[in-house]
Amino acid sequence: MNPHAWVMVAAAGAGLAVSPLLASWTAALAAGDRAAWWRPRPVSISRWATVTAVTLLMAVLATAGQPGPAWWILAAGGAVLSVVDAQTHRLPARFTYPLAAALSCVLAIESITGGHPAALLRAVAAAATIGAISFAIRFLSPPALGMGDVRVATLTAGLLGWTSWATLWQGQVLIALLGGLTAIGLRISTPTPGLRFAVPMGPAIFVGSLLALWL
Repeated sequence: MNPHAWVMVAAAGAGLAVSPLLASWTAALAAGDRAAWWRPRPVSISRWATVTAVTLLMAVLATAGQPGPAWWILAAGGAVLSVVDAQTHRLPARFTYPLAAALSCVLAIESITGGHPAALLRAVAAAATIGAISFAIRFLSPPALGMGDVRVATLTAGLLGWTSWATLWQGQVLIALLGGLTAIGLRISTPTPGLRFAVPMGPAIFVGSLLALWL
């Protein structure tokens, strides 16, 4: 087995190990808990199985990214937010902000210890660029993006920007494609009157960002 395969196995194992905690977070966040959502709690088998499957997928995809710890954290956090968004059409700020803080700390430490100040500056510029574009879309067409989508798009853009500008824009194309496919799937499976209906963009943002690492 080659070294990268071992990394994928390790990432999947870590994802499996934390999946019960991640599943409990999805239950609390989906229920609207604000004070103690981070405390472990029992969940149904179906919720655990769903969160585990999503976590394993994202953890394996994240192995193509550097720095590894940052992408693995994004995969774990992305699994939580994707499940919550699919269930409630919300990306809670009380989870997104700590996730962003953790990722920022990892990138800052990597920049200092690994000698990557240019990558850190590029990450900041990428986050600011996509954040501004996403906010403009939100301002001009509120049904298109929620503020949770704007925050998550900004967060993932920072990590993609750390990799390269090319990876950043590839990620945005994939996110748009996956978002469109999600909208089509929802329109076919649950037809609703009128032209506008809510589309959970969180899963598309996270999966699209992770897939961009493999291009």
